[in-house]
Amino acid sequence: MIFLTPETGEICFPDGLCLRAGMQPRQIDPHLRSHPGQEAVFSLPAMAVEGGSLAAVCVLDDAGLHTVRLTAASVTGRQQTPADRQRAFLFGLLGLKDPCPDTRQSVSIKAPFGRLTIYTDPVSGQAGALVEYRA
Repeated sequence: MIFLTPETGEICFPDGLCLRAGMQPRQIDPHLRSHPGQEAVFSLPAMAVEGGSLAAVCVLDDAGLHTVRLTAASVTGRQQTPADRQRAFLFGLLGLKDPCPDTRQSVSIKAPFGRLTIYTDPVSGQAGALVEYRA
């Protein structure tokens, strides 16, 4: 199963939840609500994926879902994982090769759906991916 569809940016978790551009809050979770004219940020619990688990933060506006931030919550069942392993986990899950594993520089890729950025926070060491859908 493809986790991230390169053409559309759809993110599909093994439990059946699929996130895609323009989704409304209730499509993500029936209990979520947002207020017109305000940006809404929703954190989803960590969800299992191949090789570990990811926590997702969804950002929506009146047009729906426009950004998803994915953070490696665990890698191979371990909560405390070094940045290098988190980063390798994310690149592998997204089907990409890390061009700068030694320096851990952010990698930003322009895609048909918008932009994908994989980063490592220099302070916390936490690795994550930012999926931004084109407006």
